[in-house]
Amino acid sequence: MRNYDNSLIEVWKWKEMVYEDTKGMSAKEYVEKVRSDANKILSENAIELTPISSLKKEHQKTKE
Repeated sequence: MRNYDNSLIEVWKWKEMVYEDTKGMSAKEYVEKVRSDANKILSENAIELTPISSLKKEHQKTKE
């Protein structure tokens, strides 16, 4: 039997779990699940995303 890196095994298990969770979902349901999961992760970890458009405006102001 081959020796696999633990991270590879972990990713493979995660992939299989996601497949089982999303099997049979429509595209709309899948997108809603991904969005919900992302929002949950962001709120649990107090992560605040900055829109790219505001970053571009700030960058342009500093260039001038």
